[in-house]
Amino acid sequence: MLNIGEIIKKHRTDRNITQEEMAAALHVTPQAISRWETGISYPDIAMLPQISKYLMVSTDTLLGCKSAHDNTTKEVLNQSQVDAIFDYVPQTAGTGKRILTIDDAPFMRKMLKDILSSAGHTVFEAPDAASGINVLETEQLDICILDINMPEMNGIEALEIIRKKHPDLKIIMLSIQSTEETVRKALELCADGFVAKPFAPNSLLERMN
Repeated sequence: MLNIGEIIKKHRTDRNITQEEMAAALHVTPQAISRWETGISYPDIAMLPQISKYLMVSTDTLLGCKSAHDNTTKEVLNQSQVDAIFDYVPQTAGTGKRILTIDDAPFMRKMLKDILSSAGHTVFEAPDAASGINVLETEQLDICILDINMPEMNGIEALEIIRKKHPDLKIIMLSIQSTEETVRKALELCADGFVAKPFAPNSLLERMN
């Protein structure tokens, strides 16, 4: 699987855009574009909508995801609409949690680890649902952050399995696939929260209590 920098480079060069042109459009330096493309650093997650719009690709494409369900004709909810379904009340984030992130995009796992580690949490990672379920069998964890759009076993299928095996584990869904149908299905299967990609770091941290 290509990482996000390689995907950015591919679509940039396919459109015959120079690093300087892209940097000017995104209000960053050409050096920043170069670092993304060589894997030295990653773009801030808040920039993903700008990058996807500029390169005329979906955020899913940037993250290296292939959708298992076609949601192109369904309305994607914003975070406020998602919170209304979950009846979310803002809380102050705690620290020192043991957290498992399950996401098939290496960029997203790296981003989540940076955000969570900086907030004082211990982070475990899994690149797919089956691996994540195995980690849950061997580690004592407080929270599972679970992507939905994954190959083989998607996050909704994994949620159902994990919730039955670990009824006390807090599970937060994290996905670009935030249609009302998907959000309500996650709630029905007893997810504790849902964060829509792309997201601000505090949007995730606030929902971990």
